[in-house]
Formats: sequence, structure tokens, C-alpha cells
Amino acid sequence: MRRTPPVVVQLRPDPRVQAMVALLATLTALGLYVWAVDHDRVAAPLVLALPLVARWAWRQAAVLPRRLRWDGEAWWLSAPGADDETLVRLDVVIDLDRWLLLRATPGLCWLPLARHQQPSAWGALRATLYAAPARAADT
Repeated sequence: MRRTPPVVVQLRPDPRVQAMVALLATLTALGLYVWAVDHDRVAAPLVLALPLVARWAWRQAAVLPRRLRWDGEAWWLSAPGADDETLVRLDVVIDLDRWLLLRATPGLCWLPLARHQQPSAWGALRATLYAAPARAADT
């Protein structure tokens, strides 16, 4: 059986993804606020917390720079600013052709990837994600 070739991808922050996640969290908080006010007008001052929720969501949605590497047998993920790597299992959660959301376990980590950030490695990355053994980190 042929092995898939090695692939290295640098994950960088993507302000568009960060903004989308922050917007979804803020809209969720707004929905909860509307629901709370509808049930009890005493909750009206909670509207003052919405900017705090938006700022918190923006910070939580930030993608830290990382390196994702397939060595031909397993996926490895390096932490921000560290040279050591962690063996991970990758699952493709969302595939929109130009954009991917990957889940790395153990230690649940979400990895959003966009083609415009990885133009030279995009084809190899997608091929490896689907051709590599699904349980590489379990061995």
C-alpha cells in the first residue's frame, strides 16, 4: 500500500473567520438577552454586557499560529512558539472546498484553514486529509 507524501501547513490567524465566530457568539448573546427581557423586564440592563461578550468572543475566536505536519504516518501539531509537536488525530468537520474546519484530538483544538492562506499546499493537504489513515494518532 502506498503512503501519502509528507505535508506541512502553517496555520495563521484569519480575521474573517475570527469575525464570523465573534459575530455568531454575539448574536447568540443578543438572542438570549431578547428572550430574558421578554420574560422579565428586570433583565433589560443586561444589554450593557453585549459589548463585553463581543470582545470576549473576538479574543476567544483568535487562531493561534501553529504548524500542522503529516510525516507519512501520523499528523503532528506544534503549539504556538514551541518546537515540540503533539501527535494528533484529525477529523474534517466542514469542507467547503476553499475552506476547511478540522478537529484535532486529543486536547480538542479547532483548526480553520483557508485556501488563500495555503495556496501551494492546498491540493496536497486536502488529498492527504482524505487519503491518510483515519486513526493515525490511535496507533
